[in-house]
This record gives sequence, C-alpha cells and structure tokens, in this order.
Amino acid sequence: MPPAQNWISSFRLAGIPGLVILFTCLAQATWHPDSAGTATHPSYYVEGKVAEPRIFAEGIISTTNDEAGGTFSPDGTEFYFTRLVPYTTLPRLGILCVSYYRDAQWSAPTALPFSGEYTDYPPRFSPNGKRMFFASSRPLPDGARGGLRIWEVERTSSGWGIPSPLPPPINVSGSFWNADPSVSNDGTLYFSSDRGGPGSLHIYRSRLLDGKYTEPEKLGPEVNSEFNDYQPYISSDGKILIFSSVGSEVPPFGHRPGELRTGGKPYPRGDLYISFYRNEKWTPAQHLGHGINTSAEEQFPVLTPDGKYLFFSSERSLFTVPTAHRLNHRELESQLHSIYNGHGNIFFISVEALGVR
Repeated sequence: MPPAQNWISSFRLAGIPGLVILFTCLAQATWHPDSAGTATHPSYYVEGKVAEPRIFAEGIISTTNDEAGGTFSPDGTEFYFTRLVPYTTLPRLGILCVSYYRDAQWSAPTALPFSGEYTDYPPRFSPNGKRMFFASSRPLPDGARGGLRIWEVERTSSGWGIPSPLPPPINVSGSFWNADPSVSNDGTLYFSSDRGGPGSLHIYRSRLLDGKYTEPEKLGPEVNSEFNDYQPYISSDGKILIFSSVGSEVPPFGHRPGELRTGGKPYPRGDLYISFYRNEKWTPAQHLGHGINTSAEEQFPVLTPDGKYLFFSSERSLFTVPTAHRLNHRELESQLHSIYNGHGNIFFISVEALGVR
C-alpha cells in the first residue's frame, strides 16, 4: 500500500522495494495434536520464541506475487489477506483471499465470493467472527463511485453474504478515504480517515452504543502526528494500538523520529508504531524495532487471536539504491524471481520478543 497522499491524489496502489533482511523461512505452521487427536496449539504456533520476523507460509500465502495484510479467523484455522495485481495502471485490482488450515498445512488460497472486481483491502473480524470489515473502492449501492469506504459482510451457516457500506458517521460524503477498520471486544471501531482535511490521514475511533456508531473522535497527538497515520489494529481488550505512519513526500521530507529511509531522495514508506492505553490515555507511540521496520513498506499489523504473535506485511527486498554490492545479471534474475523481489509478503514475530505483555 502506498503513502496515503499518493493514493488520495492519484487513486493508485504502488510498491517500491527496500532493504533485504534474510530471515529463516517458515513453510508451514506447526500443529501439535494430543492423544485424542485434538489440537493443543493453534495453526500459527512455532516452537520457541520468534525473535526476528519470519515469512509466513512461504510459497502458499507469501509468494513471489504481491500480498498485503492478513488476519486469522477467531479459531485460527482460516487466514484472510489481499493479493494485489502488480501492474501500474490505476486503480490496481486487490482481491480478498482465504487459506484454510487442514491436515497440518495451509491450503492454496481462493478468492472470497464477493471480491475480485475492485480494490479490496485486508479485512478484520468482529469479536464473534460473524462479521467481516474491509475497505473497498467498490461503488455504493446507489452507484456512486470514488474513494475508499468501509464495508461489512455477515457470515451465516451458508457462507458469506452481500457486503454493505457502513452508514454515517463512519462513511461520510466529502471524505475520500475511510478505511482500515479494526474492532475491539466492546464493538468500538478504529479506522483511518481524511475527514480532518484533504491529503492527510489520521486515526479515529467510534463507539458502538445501542447498535449504532457514535460520532468518530480523532485520537490525540500521542497517536496521530502531523503526517499520515493509518492502518490501526486495536487489541481485543482495547489496550494495544499498532498502526502504520508515513512521512511527507515533499521537501523538507518531514517524518516521525525513527522512520527508516534509504539514501538519495526520500521515498516515504510506512513504518509500524505501537501505543498502550494506560490511565485513561494513550502512551506516546513508539517505533517498533527487532527488524520489523525497514526502509521498505511495513503495513497492516495484526495480533493473532491469542495475542502471542504480531503479523504484518512487508515489501523488503535486496533492491536498495545504491545496492549493498554490484549485482551481476545472474543475481538480478535470481532476486527478481525470488520471494524477496520487492512485492509484499506476510511476516510474523513473537510478541514476547517485543517486550509486550
């Protein structure tokens, strides 16, 4: 996903490669049945602490194609994410996909029945798993087009229903961007929006009272900056907020402290930050370390249902300029056809490694 100001100005989805960090790859999550044949660990369980980011389900979910975001169903047996078509005409096609964990492995992804025509961003579940929220460029029921809006779709015994847009005050006229929904156990919706002014994204929350969303409130300066802050993930208890932030792409190229960039003219890409709700207020957002952030795009953070792993997508690759060393043609071809070719992949790391309870 590109810097927000680019999306707003040109309705585009673009990727840029960044720094390579070669991690141990995880082809399949480990499944440990007990003597009765029932699972004692979730599908994403890994023996020991994952102290540095690892690729998730390499060759199945994370591939040489362009994957973004992702979230587990509440029972951990389904993984939902977006696969983007890597062309440069606008807008790009983004399809919501799902992979099922069966017989100790992840299945080949399939497209959700209501996705495949527009730009659909990675989804989030309601606490009970019966509703899915996602952002999409699809037209409204009255045919109105333009911008991103938040949609919801209900899951029944017969499958997924027909998506419908959230009503005001979530999706509002005059706002080009309403996206990145995430819901806590009490129904409070966190999302990003440009309603504060064109060309700038910030994080809002709206409480659910008597089945209706209240007027969204913009989070304070502990979370929102003078730049673009978006893609919030709220923990189920509402105490942990992880989000992406990107600096300015125009001189003097301002950005948050800690944001990683390559040499030459800065090309701003998202980095991930974390804040905690303590004593009735959010703590100042901190830049995530432990190899999570690179000079490439890091985006769409989410915790696993048990809160033990942080998942996110990243476009990290070998192709910084200048490169770490001169590439010959064989190396170039090898990297272009590898999983580290600059397209998005899904990574994960133990929350324990972050020092977060």
